[in-house]
Amino acid sequence: MMPLTSFLKPPTQQLNRNRFPRGLKEIPSPPSQLYCVGQLDICLGPKIAMVGSRAASWHGLQFAEALAGQLAALGFVVVSGLARGIDAASHRGALAVGGKTIAVLGQGCDLVYPKQNQALYQEVVREGLLVSEYPDGTGPKPYHFPARNRIITGLCDALIVVEARTRSGSLISAKSALAQGREVFAVPGPVVAGAASGCHELIREGAHLLDSITDLLREMPQLFQHVQPIQAALPTTDPPAGQVSTNNHQDLLALLTAGPMVFSDLLANFDGTIECLVAALAHLEVSGQIEHLGALYQLRMQAR
Repeated sequence: MMPLTSFLKPPTQQLNRNRFPRGLKEIPSPPSQLYCVGQLDICLGPKIAMVGSRAASWHGLQFAEALAGQLAALGFVVVSGLARGIDAASHRGALAVGGKTIAVLGQGCDLVYPKQNQALYQEVVREGLLVSEYPDGTGPKPYHFPARNRIITGLCDALIVVEARTRSGSLISAKSALAQGREVFAVPGPVVAGAASGCHELIREGAHLLDSITDLLREMPQLFQHVQPIQAALPTTDPPAGQVSTNNHQDLLALLTAGPMVFSDLLANFDGTIECLVAALAHLEVSGQIEHLGALYQLRMQAR
């Protein structure tokens, strides 16, 4: 473990239970206090937790990073545990698009574990939030991580298990999420390798199958009512040919002539994918034809 210097890590803030996000206050056996480093205000946004195997496959890592990037680009905060594998890929995906991420640790915020995640740890400190129920100087213990899982799920609105075997600790997170009343999604995988056997078990037991972000929208449309796609993640140039057309732009402008709309309503009436919608919104916003205030998109003339 490598302690970070004060130059790299801002001071740790102590958060008492009365300052927890509401969902975390309501879980069974909530922590008495949290130690945090970074941007506390990101706890207020819609949050999706992503967990999975530490020894994930290449395909699992790629899927996790891409999905986290899509979620973060739409304005969701990605929550995970800063472990190897799926956790690290999820944090990287969110940060890569300029999004926000929360890392819940099984040790004090001043210690890096595992050590190969030091660069990622520092990036989360700069751009996101570290959370732990253990004070600075506390090293990782095996029993810290199952306890940590209840905080991950307590912070989130929904949990996605990307790749997990039957005995994976991610299934503990999934059961914790279900006990807390959270929706659980699991990503299926090849049967032969067995890397996703735990995900298949969760699906058999009632978890929602997820193979794209559209499945999240279908099952939990209310989550998309208040998201605000982040400008940093939106393309500043025209997307590749075929991804979005002038017709998409005109369709969006026509929708907005009826009045301001939230993202989920736009998507419900848009003839295209989430990615195409985000690209079209970016084009229209950069060109000055629309703007968004809070969760609402509107024609720029409507704000006058």
